[in-house]
Parts: sequence; C-alpha cells; structure tokens
Amino acid sequence: MEKSILKSLFILVVLASAGCAPGEVESISGLDSYTVTGGSFSQADSSALHGSGMVTFTSTLPQLSSRSLSLKASLNDTIAMSTVTAVLYSNSTILPASSGVTVKFIRTGASVSAKIGLNGQVRDVTASNLSFYFPTALDVVIDVHNINTKTRVYVWRRDAMVYSAATADIDSENDLSSSLPTQLANGTINGLILENATVTAAQVSTSKVLD
Repeated sequence: MEKSILKSLFILVVLASAGCAPGEVESISGLDSYTVTGGSFSQADSSALHGSGMVTFTSTLPQLSSRSLSLKASLNDTIAMSTVTAVLYSNSTILPASSGVTVKFIRTGASVSAKIGLNGQVRDVTASNLSFYFPTALDVVIDVHNINTKTRVYVWRRDAMVYSAATADIDSENDLSSSLPTQLANGTINGLILENATVTAAQVSTSKVLD
C-alpha cells in the first residue's frame, strides 16, 4: 500500500514539473520564424499574425519527409470570409502555387469546414468530427506524410490524448470528397495564408505518426 502511494505521488510530481495536470495538454504559443510575403497584417510578430496575408517560414523541409504543424487560430465572426490555410512542401514562396499540400479551415457561420489540396487539386473534407471544431478556438495538429508514392494528411484536435491514424479527426485517405492524386508534393517551403483571421501559434515539428 505504501509503495502504491509513493508511486502515485511520484507521478503527480513529474506531471507538476512538466507544467500539466493529469490529462491536461500543455499549451503552446508563438510562431516559428517567418517572412511576410504578401498581404497586409495589422499584427505580424513572433506572438501573432492578425489580418490578411501570406507568410513563409524561415526553415525549409526535406523534400521527401513527414512533418507536423501545430496551429492555433481564430476565424473572425464578423467577416463574411475568414480562413486559415497551412501550406507545406510547396516549391514557391508565393502561396498557394500549383505545388505543395494545403489544409484550409473556413468559417461557415458558427461551424468550421475544411479543404485539403495536393499540387493544386483540392478536395472537400467530409469528416463528421469537424462538428467539434470551433472557429474562434481552432487548435489542431496537422501531420503531412510526403513520402513513398502518395502524400497522406492527418488532422487532430491538439487535445487528443493519442495521435494515431485511428484517432485522427481527418484522414485524407478516408475523409475527402474524392481521392487526392497518387503523387507527392515537390517542394520544401512551408507557410500560412490568412484571410481576416488570427494565428497565435504555428510550430513545425516531427510527425506524430511514424512512417
């Protein structure tokens, strides 16, 4: 019994030192280093992007690789069109070109809709779990696997306890209006496109799902 209590106390100490309570997801904030390549932002610094425009991140990606992007955004509720698009593996700093993977979130009233594109061919997302996405508190992780013969995309709400293909809210193999082309994106550039929106976190990291 005493060993069990000591073990429980140890786990709580470890969780507290990590800054998280049991079951709580650590908060993220801030954007990776970037360059504004178009548009007009009312704020564009390391803590937030606000308004409409385009940025490309300073760090590029290996052309054939897998990466994740943690994204926190708010889609404006007073503007007719408010969107945020993540772009990875593009071959152009002018986004979106006819290359790269695009994951676009669109405010539709009080709901969020989404589109995923590959090299300019865009498909609607049909996943029912989009009903749990809130436009003013969009907090997601996007996994892009640009390897083998075909690009694959997963999206989770960032509070998912387990990141796997089985737990993804969106899987490009199963949750699109039609299949993406059997090809890969051919670039190394990644960035964001905003229309009347705010982004408070955008960080590229290793992929959540192993290849």
